[in-house]
Amino acid sequence: MVIALDASSTCWYLARQLPDINIQVFTNSHPICHELGKRERIQLISSGGTLERKYGCYVNPSLISQLKSLEIDLFIFSCEGIDSSGALWDSNAINADYKSMLLKRAAQSLLLIDKSKFNRSGEARIGHLDEVTHIISDERQVATSLVTA
Repeated sequence: MVIALDASSTCWYLARQLPDINIQVFTNSHPICHELGKRERIQLISSGGTLERKYGCYVNPSLISQLKSLEIDLFIFSCEGIDSSGALWDSNAINADYKSMLLKRAAQSLLLIDKSKFNRSGEARIGHLDEVTHIISDERQVATSLVTA
């Protein structure tokens, strides 16, 4: 199984909880690479590239060609906000492009989002809620209404 994780702090917290099991994890996150690099059974695949220290992520212009050889089973990500129309937003274009690409390529996607992100927008659009297959939120009622809308 290949799981892709974004460079959000939410995914970093998730990565810290991952057991040392036989999976492949693809990420552009420097902190997640550091964390999962300690696990011997997890095959870690980094996007590589130039480190954007402000965001803790790697920027790689050849990411599109790199992803062509990977079949992503599950993309786990977070976002800056979901607006009232269901658009998913991020705080910067670098991460939004990465997330948008993986959202389109992954067989399934899991959006991890807390209630503070509902009815918010950001700097760059990732995609639309219709593209997301699963949502986990601390606000069950709102998340359920988003999925059924």
